[in-house]
Amino acid sequence: MERKLVIVAVLPIAVIIGYALIFKIDLIDVFLSMDPVFVVLFFLSYITQCLILAYRDSMISKVNFFTSFKARLFGNGISLIIPGAAGPDLARAILYTKKGISLDKAFSISLIESFFDVTVVSVMFLILFWLRFSPLLIIFVFVAFFNVAMWIAGFGYVYGTSHETLNRLEQKIFTFKYIKPLERAYLDSKWLIKDRLSNVKMASFYSALTVIGYILQSLPFYLIFSSYLKSIIINITYQVSLLVPIPSAAGAAELALTAIIPPSLVLVVRILELIAYSLGLIFVNDIKFSELREKVKEVWKVS
Repeated sequence: MERKLVIVAVLPIAVIIGYALIFKIDLIDVFLSMDPVFVVLFFLSYITQCLILAYRDSMISKVNFFTSFKARLFGNGISLIIPGAAGPDLARAILYTKKGISLDKAFSISLIESFFDVTVVSVMFLILFWLRFSPLLIIFVFVAFFNVAMWIAGFGYVYGTSHETLNRLEQKIFTFKYIKPLERAYLDSKWLIKDRLSNVKMASFYSALTVIGYILQSLPFYLIFSSYLKSIIINITYQVSLLVPIPSAAGAAELALTAIIPPSLVLVVRILELIAYSLGLIFVNDIKFSELREKVKEVWKVS
């Protein structure tokens, strides 16, 4: 396991070095030539977005703002190592359990947060990408469309089948011995997701906060391009590239950014983003795997 973690940690660094060699860019020169104002604004915009999303998350999860903010930072940090629901979503859920929420419900809450994170930025990208069209972006058009389709289909199914009992298909699935204990947790999770999404006004508010977060996160690029629209396109293109299910989107992020900004700036963005995300790993000591095992056992014994 340790060897795998080392490989995952080294992967984005190796990609950055390889990218610099391909485009014949001096990494030391990139570091020395970074605009201090851009760097400061980059980190401030990142923290600001996290604060906005944490406020949204606190309303969804009904835990205090600080816990939501810490969970947001930690989830981003874990995404450098483990992408998708197995990484950041579970990481946030574990921190929520410390506020008395069962692991199954905490994970459902975290998935709701990801639903807004992913679908909002994907829709923004699908609307705006053509303003800076490049053949390299085609793959990310498919990534965005696939994520929107899958999340809406998945949550649509959950919303439409949130009843007190299982439907016929679910009954067959839960006849398996090792899955049966999760039946109650599954039904409760579906009810929780429907409950959080049933208020159209609040769901719209969550979406609006998410949009605002992504817009404010785009501010640093205005210093370089003097076009707020282009700045937003750059940021959402980068965010969509992070949806590619590989650790820290190594390679995918570089490809997406290369389609719309100079290679030297690509390296600056990637380096700063990796540093910003890694800040969340300072909370890794908040997770004790012995506690996690006990919480998993509790969920498995629900029924």
